[in-house]
Amino acid sequence: MVELLEKITRGKGEIADLAKLESLGNLVKSSSLCGLGQTAPNPVLTTLRYFRSEYVEHIVNSYCPALHLPVHS
Repeated sequence: MVELLEKITRGKGEIADLAKLESLGNLVKSSSLCGLGQTAPNPVLTTLRYFRSEYVEHIVNSYCPALHLPVHS
């Protein structure tokens, strides 16, 4: 998940990476035996749910709406 997030923030992400992030996050949540593993993906899953448009901006336009700056290449 970290590698996918870094790829997106570097401006190298693809729309398909969002589905991969969600899938991996849900897999980690459902298959972890400890509470930490079950909750670790929550920040990513929550931001995907409520701020998906910002992920898309990073991917499609190489732009970070939160910082109002172009994404680093």
